Amino acid sequence: MNNSLPHPKRPKVGVGVMLRRGEFVLLGKRLSGPGAGTYGWAGGHLEFGETPESCAIREVAEETGLMITEAMLAPLCVSNTMAYGSHYIDIEFYCEVPDGEPRVMEPDKLEAWAWHPIGALPEPMFEAAAMALQAMRRGVWWTAPGHLSASSVSG
Repeated sequence: MNNSLPHPKRPKVGVGVMLRRGEFVLLGKRLSGPGAGTYGWAGGHLEFGETPESCAIREVAEETGLMITEAMLAPLCVSNTMAYGSHYIDIEFYCEVPDGEPRVMEPDKLEAWAWHPIGALPEPMFEAAAMALQAMRRGVWWTAPGHLSASSVSG
């Protein structure tokens, strides 16, 4: 076996959590990384040996300081996201957060957290979040490039 051959590029696995408080969604403006300048919710990479639920709980705590539990998570959708020069299989969850206020835990990555009405979300949205919102509105669990238009998430 020739180990000098380059490894093929492969998709990564991302996990995101739409934190809601009634009709409001928690969004932050990304300062760096893929999708800099877009609005999205808490999320990140699935670590080796980690369940998607554990990843969701960890990412919410690391990014917002809010504590959630696995029992609070509901599946939202899975998407095949190809954007920002990257390819991800994104697993998105929904979580109703009754109390607590988010804090910017990673100021180098995020400008601020704010609660936005679900019917008046800021733009541009981070692609995985946009696809998840569209899937939620259409009542589907799977999204892929060209399957749902991320540009039509408003409203």
